[in-house]
Amino acid sequence: MPAQIILLVVGGILFYRIGDHEYGAGFVTAGLSILLGIVTWLVLGWGGYGYLAGQLLLFGGLTWYNMKYRPPGKRG
Repeated sequence: MPAQIILLVVGGILFYRIGDHEYGAGFVTAGLSILLGIVTWLVLGWGGYGYLAGQLLLFGGLTWYNMKYRPPGKRG
């Protein structure tokens, strides 16, 4: 259980930094990361690999959003 909490916090910090840099809304992306982590671990019971897969999907979704909807001059 402590390792799960540490990974949730580390994932939240990582996505806070990404969100703050890219969108100016770090709490939104950190909240999505933590919510996704709780859903994959506690609700669905997928374990550590499911948590990592969920984080990778969130990162891929943010990347897709940047490529699709943000013009090149507004990135970063």
